[in-house]
Amino acid sequence: MRQFYETHFDATAGERYHNPTKGFTSYFLTFSSGARLELMQRTDITERTMNALGYAHLAFSLGSKQAVDDWTARLRDAGIQHLDGP
Repeated sequence: MRQFYETHFDATAGERYHNPTKGFTSYFLTFSSGARLELMQRTDITERTMNALGYAHLAFSLGSKQAVDDWTARLRDAGIQHLDGP
């Protein structure tokens, strides 16, 4: 997921944090707007709920409907599966 956000959203990842005792790993991603996202993984969470593990929705503001359509097309062209949206 870190590489996905770095590649397709120009995010910059901080150092990987790892706590082997708790089976926890995370990266903080920073976007050009200053927004930040933490990607976390725990080895003790394995069941899926509502066909999603983790968040079920994430939104980005791109400034216009056309920008959203263009971004969606770029992701599709890169082979990213489009489930629902604009």
